[in-house]
Amino acid sequence: MELFENENINITQIYTVDFYSSKNKFPTSTKHYNANLKQYELIFYLSGHSKTQFGSRIIQDLPNSLRYLPKESGDEIYTVTPIEPSECIDIYFDTDSPMPKYAIGIANIGELRPLFEKACNIWNAKKKGYYAATMSVVYEIIGKIQNHSDRYFPESQKSKINPAIEYMMQNFASRDFDYKKMCSLTGLSYDYFKELFVSKFSVSPVKYVTKLRMEKAKELLITEHYTITEIAEMCGFENVYYFSNVFKKVTGVSPKNYNNRKCHSL
Repeated sequence: MELFENENINITQIYTVDFYSSKNKFPTSTKHYNANLKQYELIFYLSGHSKTQFGSRIIQDLPNSLRYLPKESGDEIYTVTPIEPSECIDIYFDTDSPMPKYAIGIANIGELRPLFEKACNIWNAKKKGYYAATMSVVYEIIGKIQNHSDRYFPESQKSKINPAIEYMMQNFASRDFDYKKMCSLTGLSYDYFKELFVSKFSVSPVKYVTKLRMEKAKELLITEHYTITEIAEMCGFENVYYFSNVFKKVTGVSPKNYNNRKCHSL
């Protein structure tokens, strides 16, 4: 799962925005932390170098890099080994949107620096309206993260699969959607097409089409203008039973109960 892969992200709480510096008192030994975090964390490194291990994942924390840590992951190992004195800004937050259960490191994402610094300054100044202002900046950060992976997808590879992407976006909700046709529009073998597709979207074509259909289904359910059978047809499913099974597998709740869960989360 990619970080903030869902377009509709709902941040339910910002707990604090914290600035940390080890320049005055540089630790020389590895620090051990409790891996069963109570909040999600986004940590942006301004300077320095450290090595973080979270579960089986090892992340090099370097200037202009981002580290994401999940809450309640079940991992037992969380250590930080200092290599050079460091400065970083840490955002502790919560969300009811699906998030990766493992740590993620993103290098060379310097466009986040001014946003993290802005969020930190607003939070610590505690002027009237600071919470809403900080929340606005956090959503800007999320948008930058969502666009980051696409920015580094080579233009030459984009052009190869663009016809397939256009076909997918125009036809994903159709019962006549044809994966073979989507691939044939590129003139590539399926294996190579799938490799490029996964490089761009981090999931297979089948899973991405399912994701698009589920997002459309959620939007239609919220309107309460259609029956579940009608929504299944409008999202490209052959029958309502298959649609309901897929919907529950993806969201954890049946289409019938989806609106009730949304109301309770407000």
